[in-house]
Amino acid sequence: MAFAVSEFKSNLKQGGARPSLFKVEFQYPSAILAPPTRAEFLVKATTIPASTIGSYDIFYHGKAIKVAGDRSFDTWDTTIINDEDFGIRNSLENWMNSISNHKLNTRNKERFNTSEGDVAKYKSTLKVIQFSKAGKELRTYEFKGAWPSALSTINLDWATASEIEEFTCTWVYDSWYSTATLGGQGTQQSIQTVQDITGTTTGF
Repeated sequence: MAFAVSEFKSNLKQGGARPSLFKVEFQYPSAILAPPTRAEFLVKATTIPASTIGSYDIFYHGKAIKVAGDRSFDTWDTTIINDEDFGIRNSLENWMNSISNHKLNTRNKERFNTSEGDVAKYKSTLKVIQFSKAGKELRTYEFKGAWPSALSTINLDWATASEIEEFTCTWVYDSWYSTATLGGQGTQQSIQTVQDITGTTTGF
C-alpha cells in the first residue's frame, strides 16, 4: 500500500543510526609526542569516508560504454575542539613540521626517514567508530598510511565571549577498510571489507 507508515516502520527496525554516536582515534607516529587528551574526547565532527570508483569511456560507432576504472580516495576532515593546552593542535603542528619544515621545506630525518610507501614513518593509522544506541560498536573505518595535510585557522574575535575554539584537520591517506559487526550485537563474527590503493576490494 502506498504511503503505509507500518511498512516504513517494519523496514526501520532498529530506529536508524545516529550521527552523534561515534568516536575518532588518532595513532601518532612514534616520533611525535601524543597529547594528554585523546582525540576520542575532542573530535566533535567528521564523516564516514566516501567510496569512489572512477570510470572511463570506450567508444564503438559513437556509442560510449562505461568501464570501471581505478579507486580513488578523498581527503578526510576532522573538526577538533581546542583546549587551553593546545594539546592536539600542538602534536599535529609538530607532526606536520617534521614532514616539511617551515623554514627549509625539508623533512626531519631524525624523526622520519626519507622512505615512502608502507614503511614511511610519517604515516600512521586513524579510526572512526560508529556506535549503536545501546553503545555497541556497529562499524569501524580504519585509515591506513594517514598524515595531516592541512590545519585550518582558529578564529579569534573580541566580540566572541562564550564559545570554545575549534579547528579542522584535513588528512591524506593511502587506503581505508571497514569492519562491520553483524547486527551490532557484539558477536565475534564480523564482515570485513578491505579497499586498498590498488583499487581491489576483498570481502572475507
